[in-house]
Amino acid sequence: MATFTATAPGGAELAAEWCADHREFVAVAGWDVVAKLALASSLPDAQFAAWLKTIEREIHAAPNYVRHVMNRAVIAIGVRNSKLERLAVAAAKRIGKVEVDHGDTNCKTPDAVAYIAKTKAHRAKRGKQ
Repeated sequence: MATFTATAPGGAELAAEWCADHREFVAVAGWDVVAKLALASSLPDAQFAAWLKTIEREIHAAPNYVRHVMNRAVIAIGVRNSKLERLAVAAAKRIGKVEVDHGDTNCKTPDAVAYIAKTKAHRAKRGKQ
C-alpha cells in the first residue's frame, strides 16, 4: 500500500494526513509512505526536512509501531542525498535510542545513524550513490 500511495497523485498529502492520525496503524501507514517518498519521489528536500523535525519532536511519545516506522523514515530520508543525510544523522543523534517492543521475536530497531552509514557505503560499493 505504501509504494502505491507514494507513487499516486496526492500521495504526499495523504502521507501527511495519515502521519497526524491518532490511530496507530493509520500513522504507521503514513510514515511508511514518507519513507517510500524519500526513496523515490521528486518532492523538495524541504518537505523531508520538515518531516524530520516532526519525527524528532514526536517519536518518543508515539505509539510502539509508529516509533519503529518513524525510525525507518529517518533512515530513508538520510539516504536520499548528502544534504538530507546530514540533517537525518543530526536528528537521529538528538533522538537517541528508539525503544520498540517487537514482542517475542528476534527483530531489533536499527540505530539510524549506523544504518544510514551502512546503506550509503553499500550503495557506494555498488556504484549507486
